Amino acid sequence: MADQLVKRSALALASCALATLTMGAHAQSSVTLYGTVDAGLVYSTNQQTTHADGHTDGHSNWQLGGGNLVPSRWGLTGSEDIGGGTTVNFTLENSILTQNGALLQSGTLFNRNAWVGVANGTYGTLTLGRQYDPFSDNMGAYASSNNWATLYGSHFGDVDNLNEAFNFNNSLKYISPSFGGLTLGGLFSLGGVAGNFSQNRGWSLAANYSHGPLSLSAGYLQLHNPLQAALGGESGYIGDLSCANADASYCELQNAQKIDIWGAGGSYVFNTVTVALSYTHTRLSQSQYFASTAQPQGANISFDIAELNTMWQFTPALQFGFAYIFNDAHPSGGSSTRVHQINLGTVYNLSKRTALYAVAIGQKSSGAGLGLDASGGTRNLAQIPNLVNSDNDKQLAIVAGIRHNF
Repeated sequence: MADQLVKRSALALASCALATLTMGAHAQSSVTLYGTVDAGLVYSTNQQTTHADGHTDGHSNWQLGGGNLVPSRWGLTGSEDIGGGTTVNFTLENSILTQNGALLQSGTLFNRNAWVGVANGTYGTLTLGRQYDPFSDNMGAYASSNNWATLYGSHFGDVDNLNEAFNFNNSLKYISPSFGGLTLGGLFSLGGVAGNFSQNRGWSLAANYSHGPLSLSAGYLQLHNPLQAALGGESGYIGDLSCANADASYCELQNAQKIDIWGAGGSYVFNTVTVALSYTHTRLSQSQYFASTAQPQGANISFDIAELNTMWQFTPALQFGFAYIFNDAHPSGGSSTRVHQINLGTVYNLSKRTALYAVAIGQKSSGAGLGLDASGGTRNLAQIPNLVNSDNDKQLAIVAGIRHNF
């Protein structure tokens, strides 16, 4: 009896193996584990400190930063060819803080990507889950922060999401096939709130044209309740604006009823030099940063941001970059604040997977000022993204580190 059971088990295993081999003959599949580990030293000037008696001053700071040149992350991606030119694809990806090993967003295992979908060369690609939108994907390619200037070189607070400070939950995303170099994309994110279809809802449209050395993009993004829907909420804020100081808690700028972003950009490759231009217009509706007893709903604010980004491939291994970013912020009923930022940096590739980098970022704020003080007035307080804001209108940061892909 025992011998018969063994024979039956062996037969069953052989049948399963044969079925697996037969399926493998008709469909090719693969799963890849990948990631990036990035860490470096960050020196910054004038980080604001609030003392017990309420007064503030600025001090320089040394700190270890992670995910500077490229976000530190690990992920799984895979595909299966199901025939007819169609593949089923998935990606699960999470950001980590290199300096302490913690998750970037507490309570979320795959905070960057968690999606599955189908792709076909004739009909395009449809994906469902947590993912980035096509507007930010396309426009982000022209920003220095996504190429060589590190996350500290992004636009003020990354309010236009070109550095992809947030992505979309509960979303459906479609990317068309290329029509002579033209690709169209769209995303719709369901709010998931019963009885309130608009709450946490978002959508995005984008177009990209590529031909030889030329690339052009344009698009639009809208998201309701961005702080709650995508930025972690009050207790888990993961945006670029500091929440560290009561006197200049810029993160409340993104605590708004709605965010709308329009943008266009392009790049051209001149032999070893690439020049990129981008322009975005961001509107935050009913930002709670401006809320008061007389105006509890807050106020609107808009940002017009332009960037000139140049990259010089000096040798196959060595790259230099220079970028100038201009930001004009207009609170509703108030005077404008202008933020000027210069990024200067270099990247040296030790190998195909490992690079060294050094970047300097300088920022100057002028005009009315967006920093609120205890008396209800405003101050010009510079803030390089992802750092504590300055105690005056200027701030400088120098970043140097190493990035390794696996």
